[in-house]
Amino acid sequence: MANTSDYEEESEISESEIEESVEKFYSQLQSNQYKVKRSGKTFRCPFCPGKKKQSYEYKEIVQHATGIGSSSSSRHKPKSKAEHQALSKYLKNDLADPASLLQVAIIRPSPQRNDEEKYVWPWMGILVNMPVWFQDGRFVGDNRDELILKLSEFNPSDVHPLGDHKGHTGKCIVEFGTDWIGFRNAMSFVKHFQSRGVGRRDWGKNKQTSEEMHGWVATELDFNSGGIIGGFLKQHGVLKSVNDVMLEESKRIGSRVTDMTMQIEAKNKDLHEMQYKCHAKAFSLERIMEDNERIVQSFNEDRRRLEEDVIRHQRHVLEQNEKMRKELEYNRRQLEASDKQINMESSQYEINKQELQNQRQKNAEIEQKKADEEVLKLIEQQKREKEENLKRIVQLQKELDAKQQVELEIEKLKGQIEVMHHMGGGKDDSTVKEKIEKLKEELKDKMEEMEVSEDLYRGLVAKERIANDEVQEARKELIQGLENMLGGRSSIRLKRMGELDSKVFKEIAQARNGNDLEATLAWSKWQKEVQDSNWHPFKIVGQKGREEEVIKEDDEKLVQVRNEYGEEVYEAVKTALLELNEYNASGRYPVTEIWKIKENRKATLKEVIQYIFRQWKLQKVKRNNL
Repeated sequence: MANTSDYEEESEISESEIEESVEKFYSQLQSNQYKVKRSGKTFRCPFCPGKKKQSYEYKEIVQHATGIGSSSSSRHKPKSKAEHQALSKYLKNDLADPASLLQVAIIRPSPQRNDEEKYVWPWMGILVNMPVWFQDGRFVGDNRDELILKLSEFNPSDVHPLGDHKGHTGKCIVEFGTDWIGFRNAMSFVKHFQSRGVGRRDWGKNKQTSEEMHGWVATELDFNSGGIIGGFLKQHGVLKSVNDVMLEESKRIGSRVTDMTMQIEAKNKDLHEMQYKCHAKAFSLERIMEDNERIVQSFNEDRRRLEEDVIRHQRHVLEQNEKMRKELEYNRRQLEASDKQINMESSQYEINKQELQNQRQKNAEIEQKKADEEVLKLIEQQKREKEENLKRIVQLQKELDAKQQVELEIEKLKGQIEVMHHMGGGKDDSTVKEKIEKLKEELKDKMEEMEVSEDLYRGLVAKERIANDEVQEARKELIQGLENMLGGRSSIRLKRMGELDSKVFKEIAQARNGNDLEATLAWSKWQKEVQDSNWHPFKIVGQKGREEEVIKEDDEKLVQVRNEYGEEVYEAVKTALLELNEYNASGRYPVTEIWKIKENRKATLKEVIQYIFRQWKLQKVKRNNL
């Protein structure tokens, strides 16, 4: 039994919780948490794993689930009843396909039976002359569960013992359900009692003398008989012929088959649409694969060329290394020969050593002087370039002013010519024409002068752009060279412009809960926000010609970061936004810049060169001390 198997869980439910539990188990059955259908047309009860019989036909498992689910016996606990009620509902609603319904619908009664005979529906059987005995002042007999067990071979859906004020009357009504399986069980019930000679007719003949229990199926005769049996039948059933039930069943199944046919047609339509979309996707995917293959081929070709370049470069490097090794070997041999010569001339060694030290001192002074001269030359060159750039800017401004002046004069001459044209046609017409011709000549001269100014202006702008590119290229080279040179205590360092200070987020996290992971996630989130090109929390202020962009203090995201993390994080985000807007507004990603830490500003090329020279002198002094 299900209540004694390993399947039963520790928790149990009460009678009042059965209805709620039925829905829970029904949902679990629908989600396939329990396996009900075995294979083909056989089924199993997932709630009775310890029972010997594990394979049922559809009608058998429906009767099994219905019998236990509606049982009032204390042997079946409330949880077992809820499980089997859910199984019965699942079998009837989810596993009864149209073919099964039609198969059930076409069951016919035996040819010997009159289809127009009216039966009590739901199908019911009648038992009379049941054994009863007198106990505690009342007649008693078998109860409902005992009768269901005794009549189990007929698969009754319920049994109703009939009683009156004296107790058990020795009569009961047996229900077989409303379907054709129930009808077949009712007919088996009738044949069983008829074959033993205890049917309806036998009861009519032997009711006064027989001690046997008699049984038959409830018909119109019993329905209209009156008494306790007729009253129960009228209260719980109606009269229908087999043809009436078949007609109603056919209409119901026909309607259901029509609905399912319409659903199938809708599903087929959806399937065709999905197939069309699938074919379109497949065609698109095929094109993407072809493009991807072309890209891969191009990538492989580029990689092959790159590998060839690398091999050629490596070969060249090896050749250069071999050449330098030979030169070093030659120098080593020369040094060895010199050492031998020095050893042979030991008496002259001290003098030569002193002279050599003097010479080294002179050479160091000469090298120091040359280095100083080189630095001064670099500084002077930078100064000259700066002055040239300033001169170019001044010249560009003058040329721009001259151009604007010429444009004004041209517009003025055009206006004068237009006025002269309007004044023509009077007595002084020839004089006006002469003035117009003279103004046209002046206009032509001014136009030529403006063209010359424009050519000169474009040339100066191009030179200015080239000079600026050279300065930026030199700055990039310095940044690359300084990456391994600058330390944590250097006055000049490399700074990532537009990158958030992670220390601020860590300090906030430590103050709150000490969670470094939360600080890292917050920093990563707001770094992405800062680099998002769609976020531009700036506004333009100032008069025309002197406009500048400043942070919008009331921006929604900035207000959010201030409220969530405080003033320090807000200032860090604000600084990163300003840096990106100044140094890489188009790309919106951090860039490296040489930075003066104390002054908190960008270092000039002159300051960088002076710093490098100081570091070179310090390294030289250290080497000399060694």
